[in-house]
Amino acid sequence: MKLQCLVILLLTCVMMPTFAYIPSGGVLSLDGVDDYAVLPFTGHGYLFRQGTREFTVELWFYPRSDPNHGENRLIFSQQVYFGVTAVPGKCRHREADEICCYGGMFLDGEGTHGVTGFYLALERDRWNYVALLFKEGIVGRAYNNRIVQVGRTAAMDRITAEVRGKPKDFFVGGYADDWEQRRGAHPTLRFHGEIDAIRFSRVARYALPDIPGVVEPFQPPQRFLMDRDTVALWNFDERPGTERFQDETARRRTLIGMNGAETVRSLTLPVHPSRTSLTATWSRLKSESY
Repeated sequence: MKLQCLVILLLTCVMMPTFAYIPSGGVLSLDGVDDYAVLPFTGHGYLFRQGTREFTVELWFYPRSDPNHGENRLIFSQQVYFGVTAVPGKCRHREADEICCYGGMFLDGEGTHGVTGFYLALERDRWNYVALLFKEGIVGRAYNNRIVQVGRTAAMDRITAEVRGKPKDFFVGGYADDWEQRRGAHPTLRFHGEIDAIRFSRVARYALPDIPGVVEPFQPPQRFLMDRDTVALWNFDERPGTERFQDETARRRTLIGMNGAETVRSLTLPVHPSRTSLTATWSRLKSESY
């Protein structure tokens, strides 16, 4: 039985599409010390409108360093959030060339609200794609060359249009000040790395597997394009040194770079997923199964 499981897992890994990613134009550079970008809540409100029941939030990012032990490093946050973490117990089985990514969304239902989130291992010192999807109460996520249905939320079927107990502004790269949701919480600090693109959409853009927990191959989009379902899109293609980042939708929202957050020309190498050889994959699956 174990051998059959190993064969199935091995075939699944072999079927996963390989991909390479090179940013086009500029990227947002963040030093992880004191810079960030902000879209003020005053004048803009939340990115998703009240009653939104279907959406996709996705980004390409390049982590330059790990968080320190016990820290969260925020990539962006409002109704949906992403970051990297070094909090003990998260992504316990990640390998030496992986970094622990987290994400989540604030959801509402009739008389109830809550947060659904995830932790997963992504590549260190490489471009990574990650997305959260939501439709008909079903949560999904895509990451690099994989996509999975997480499952259905209990009695929560829409994005929260009023997030209490946290900053209302849309922050990229960290909050204006160190912020903790509750006493004793792990500190949420600033992200160190680059961000090439962020897109919010009012549709679930990608088909999820029918069965929760089943991972299927996925080809991440090489470019985020504007269409009628785009709620917000930042490609950070402004000239190097720019500290104002324009949303490409008709709303023309402007992210404001603070303390040196600016666009640069990316000099990073393309992503080539590691551990793609059959020998390496077989060895890893065997070690995980026994």
